[in-house]
Amino acid sequence: MQLNCDLGESFGLYVLGNDDAIMPYLNYANIACGYHGGDAQHIQRAILLAKQHAVKIGAHPSYPDRQGFGRRSMQLSSTELYDHLVFQIATLQGLCAFHDTSCVYVKPHGALYHDIIESTAVREVFFSVIENAPKLHQVMLPAGPWAKALVEDAEKHHVTIIFEAFADRAYDNTGKLVSRTQPGAVLSQSEAITQAQNIMNRQHVICIDGTEVPLYADTLCVHSDSADALAIVIQLAELCE
Repeated sequence: MQLNCDLGESFGLYVLGNDDAIMPYLNYANIACGYHGGDAQHIQRAILLAKQHAVKIGAHPSYPDRQGFGRRSMQLSSTELYDHLVFQIATLQGLCAFHDTSCVYVKPHGALYHDIIESTAVREVFFSVIENAPKLHQVMLPAGPWAKALVEDAEKHHVTIIFEAFADRAYDNTGKLVSRTQPGAVLSQSEAITQAQNIMNRQHVICIDGTEVPLYADTLCVHSDSADALAIVIQLAELCE
């Protein structure tokens, strides 16, 4: 099992997560593109850290919702959404090229991430962007009961999917993440390690209501802004060796 984390999300005086400490333990770094977080300094810092530690770099685009940290759905036309995604992905690709490295996949952020599961229209725009992006044909999306439908749609656009599960977030009995507005949505360190072990060894999660849901994932995500993020990543890196 490989590890990934959302990084490069700090901006100005606002420091989110601990990119420097977490990066050495990762296989994938999902780097913000400026729309929900990140700025010129912190995005490039994350790129250089990933390059230093030989971590694969992915663009982490969102809806244009900086004030809501990309966690609110937005009703954009297909053309608007397409253009916003192209702008963000191309920005990260260009910055990577400037620093003599590469952006090799895309993981959508926040509400966009979830809307790709819920909306075939949003999904179609997203996959179309990836298909047309130069030298970029991999995406990271959530594992769950919708995996087969995602793969079928992705293949139409010559896109391959890296399926991920979350170590530090609770799931409901539909295979979706419990909203952060609900109690128990963010797991403690011990809960996160137990959940990660269930995903790694048994390919399932125990949901917030006690039921079990199958979950077949290629990578585990830990949110860098969680209180125990670094400790969780270090422990998971040891388990994944």
